[in-house]
Amino acid sequence: MADILNQRQEKFLRALFETDTIEKACEVAGINKNTGFKYLKDETFLKEYRAIRRELMQQVTSKLQKASDEAVEVLKDVMHDKENSTPSSRVQAAKNILDVAYRSIDLDDLQEQVEKLQEIVGKNNV
Repeated sequence: MADILNQRQEKFLRALFETDTIEKACEVAGINKNTGFKYLKDETFLKEYRAIRRELMQQVTSKLQKASDEAVEVLKDVMHDKENSTPSSRVQAAKNILDVAYRSIDLDDLQEQVEKLQEIVGKNNV
């Protein structure tokens, strides 16, 4: 954790990720609710909190990406299994595959637009 947080803030920060409410995190950290909410308004504390949360979500995303190949295979198996799958489950599997394919194209298009905007904004800030 950052050297810029004091021990109480660090303890509260850890507790936020170990509990499911701010109130419980305050209890675990041994601070009152007002102090916890004060920390949550502090820019330095928030910056550290967001950095840790972002790292945790990147780990989750990585796990999801690794499992996605298996998920596609399951969908393909259901889609092609005329003996054991119902027509509606086969259609649903096909729709899921198409939906994800179309969404990925939309995301690529959005990424391209964002990059163009960043380029424009970057040129204007020079």
